[in-house]
Amino acid sequence: MRSHPRPINLQSSDMGRPAAFLFTSVVVVAASTALLPHVVWSFASVVPPICSCRSPLPSSPRRFVPRLQYTVSDYLNNLHNIDDDDTFDKVLIDSDAFDKQHTGDNDIITPMSWGGGNRISKNMYRVALPSTLLQELRNYANKMGITDFYRSLVIDGPPYNPGQEKSVSFQEQNWMVHRPKSHWKSNMHWLSPADETAHDDYLTILSAGGFDKVLESIGAYFNLNGLSAYHLSFIGVSQCERGFIHTDVNDSGVMAFNLIIPLMLVEGESPELEILSDDETMTRYYQYEYNVASMIGDDALHATASCDYMSKGEMRICATVYVGDITTTNVRNLLMSLTQAYPPVGNAKHLLDRAGDHWSKTDASKRLPVPVHN
Repeated sequence: MRSHPRPINLQSSDMGRPAAFLFTSVVVVAASTALLPHVVWSFASVVPPICSCRSPLPSSPRRFVPRLQYTVSDYLNNLHNIDDDDTFDKVLIDSDAFDKQHTGDNDIITPMSWGGGNRISKNMYRVALPSTLLQELRNYANKMGITDFYRSLVIDGPPYNPGQEKSVSFQEQNWMVHRPKSHWKSNMHWLSPADETAHDDYLTILSAGGFDKVLESIGAYFNLNGLSAYHLSFIGVSQCERGFIHTDVNDSGVMAFNLIIPLMLVEGESPELEILSDDETMTRYYQYEYNVASMIGDDALHATASCDYMSKGEMRICATVYVGDITTTNVRNLLMSLTQAYPPVGNAKHLLDRAGDHWSKTDASKRLPVPVHN
């Protein structure tokens, strides 16, 4: 049994994928109409299933295409040859910046862009993390039995049925595991604290890893008044047939974000995160990095990119941390992003009572709970 993941090679990989079916369809339609722009518009309108906050939006007419074999990203990326616009702008991030005297929070947070500054999704960011955070979260997942639990689900099997959720216990703490419904086309499972006790214990691990400094940087970068880490989870996957485009946070006023923190990556595999542009006309890919979080903000469309680690007997595990400046204006929209048992779904007062608990612009005493050592 491997208790610790191997280092990952962070070199870029070819992001193109074959889409013979769609390419053939384009050629046939183009030949019959001689209007390629209309062909492009037609296929770009047939987007993969898109949802808000991991659940469908029935009000939108563009959300479901049940038999489409390839996502819109397959079509768009294969309509033309890969060029410089597809290359991720790899701005070097120094995970040791927290241990140095840095002049501003631009040292910590950088917008995602491709092709020399093309920000296709305005609320997608990379965030440097303290080097201690990765080890603290890995140790926690191993000690609690979470790593082994994921191995039993997505490597050794069997996984839960699509849409199934179940209460589970780790070290006498209450957690909930949930496998997304079948339209996610993956064996991903979400695992989250099911009550305040488990949630607060997770918070102490973030504290031990230096996450207070991350909150401070986010608050300063976006000029927020306060922040709370209000929704926590682990996510694990070993196979994804195709991505399900969705958003994690909507209409918060650019005051709430989901940070995806890689804990276990599979070496030599293609980029793990698929990002759809704000205008839904192009897709790009991002490769996860240790000690760097992907930070997803308002209305940022994304998906788990296709992957298959089963033949290697490996899996990918990440921690996710939702942070937000919770206000009476955005609290109901934040509640819509909740997918697990805690915080209590639909309870606006619960979130408002905890607003600004973990960082405040004006009160330096607001911090994550400190671990209690026996």
